[in-house]
Amino acid sequence: MNTKPIIGVAAPTAASLFEVAFHPNREPRSEAYKAGVLAAMKLRLGEAASINCSYPPGSAERDAFYSGVSEGHHRVREVLEVRHG
Repeated sequence: MNTKPIIGVAAPTAASLFEVAFHPNREPRSEAYKAGVLAAMKLRLGEAASINCSYPPGSAERDAFYSGVSEGHHRVREVLEVRHG
């Protein structure tokens, strides 16, 4: 995972991490997946109080959203571990 562009940033934002995560050379992902990644990043960085999924239970979009949430948590955790040792 490429976190080098973010490491020197004073306080990473969800938007800055998201931009790095979904760089132009990355394999495309669904909008639902990307929404989940961003939702998790916002929660972990204090930009949101909770994660709210608007997709109906049992839908492929909801599954994609929560798969994205997993990636978002992982990416923030990785950046914070590198930044704080």
